[in-house]
Amino acid sequence: MPTIAVTTPTGNVGSHVTRALVQAGVRPVVLVRDASRLDPALHDLVEVREGDLRDRDYVLAATAGVDALSWIDPTDLAADDPNAVTVEAARGAAEAVERHSIGRVVFQSSVGAERQHGVGLIDGLAAAEEIFRATDADVRVLRCGYFFT
Repeated sequence: MPTIAVTTPTGNVGSHVTRALVQAGVRPVVLVRDASRLDPALHDLVEVREGDLRDRDYVLAATAGVDALSWIDPTDLAADDPNAVTVEAARGAAEAVERHSIGRVVFQSSVGAERQHGVGLIDGLAAAEEIFRATDADVRVLRCGYFFT
């Protein structure tokens, strides 16, 4: 069975992805900033790799041995330039995809990314789409409505 990594497993989408994988009999690797926020019922059903997705070294280490990656951007709305943070995080993830030969990536983007620029915070997601598509992985982009939480 492939090893699947999920980012933001305590978030609005990542928590559902994590639960769906567990229900399907998969033991996902969860890349989580604060493991204490993870649903306690999941602790024995997932492999926890704690750290910050904005830390390239952490992402490289945490994705070792992974076959597929569900990447949900950890948008830092408090940053001076949230789009730059999104792009740098995507670059780190893409480097991990290449280094570890991760074959599949599902990237959560947003409606509006197809415009490439002029859409505020979504501009960073548009750039991240291109970064992931430039890898050798089979990349699927989900363009849902943007979440403000």
